Amino acid sequence: MINNSSSPGQNLTARMAPFFSKAEVIGWCVGYGIIDVLVIVTNLLTILVFLRSNLLRNRTYYFLLCLAIADIMVGTISLPLYIHSWVIFITGGEYDPVVSMVPTATDIFSGFASIIALTTIALERLYSVVLPNWHLTTPGFVYCILIALIWMLSGVFLSIRLLEDANILPDKSMLYCVIAAFFFFLVVLCLAYIGIWCRVRHRMHEKTSRALEKDKKLAMTLFLITAIFLLSWVPFQALNIYTKETDDCCDSDMFILVTLTKMMQYMNSFVNPIIYTFKMPDFRRVLLRLFRAPAGGFSSTKFSSKMLTGRRKRASTLRTSDGEPNGNCENAV
Repeated sequence: MINNSSSPGQNLTARMAPFFSKAEVIGWCVGYGIIDVLVIVTNLLTILVFLRSNLLRNRTYYFLLCLAIADIMVGTISLPLYIHSWVIFITGGEYDPVVSMVPTATDIFSGFASIIALTTIALERLYSVVLPNWHLTTPGFVYCILIALIWMLSGVFLSIRLLEDANILPDKSMLYCVIAAFFFFLVVLCLAYIGIWCRVRHRMHEKTSRALEKDKKLAMTLFLITAIFLLSWVPFQALNIYTKETDDCCDSDMFILVTLTKMMQYMNSFVNPIIYTFKMPDFRRVLLRLFRAPAGGFSSTKFSSKMLTGRRKRASTLRTSDGEPNGNCENAV
């Protein structure tokens, strides 16, 4: 999600001319458009599920809600403007350099928010399995502080990029920050999940409990989310760093490869809700309830309840009227 190229929209329209025909550009726009719709729909459903269920009783899901918000920013701001930069090539219009900075800024902000949130999740899960009693008594305001720090740190990285563009910071400052931050977060993530794996494996020798099994499944799900994020994020960032260091983005194969990895990076924004659906039974249950309720959930249940109540009243009336002459129920038989 983190983009470190300068003026991406302006550069994109200038560079794509030798490599893509208008028909090919339309194809790319359709592909990115489908991804954009999936990002918006799946993450809106994710936010709705979290807000309309009791999943947020588990405070780990606060950070997953942060991920969904970061992804919805990509779908509503970054991707539409990125598609617009392709449309500029078709129409031959002029791309506003200020507008061209918006998708880059959104990518940086949401990308760092995602990776910081994933790192926070890993550390929080490590804390929960190493010090379970302390974890249970941790006050809620600590989680609020952590969430605020996620967005504040993302804003700091965005500020570095803006200051570099304003020539206040040296050239390639953002590049070095991306490399250092990626290395740091990757090391922390690996160490955290190694610690979780070792601790869970050690506790498996104890009496197996339902809570332990649930923690293990949640840790595996979160590890899967993190692994997919890194797999979809690293290729574009690696090419981004390579092209910025070598200025080697002027041949067709390299440009197509950069475009494909950029698409793969954006696709990550709708992958998380799919993982939640298949790996989290509680999430899946609430999601299915949202779809079933309008069709026949509440109304059909209410109608069936009324029918059952009516039948009971009629049966009671019949028994009473037939049993009154003899004062017992024999005549009702």
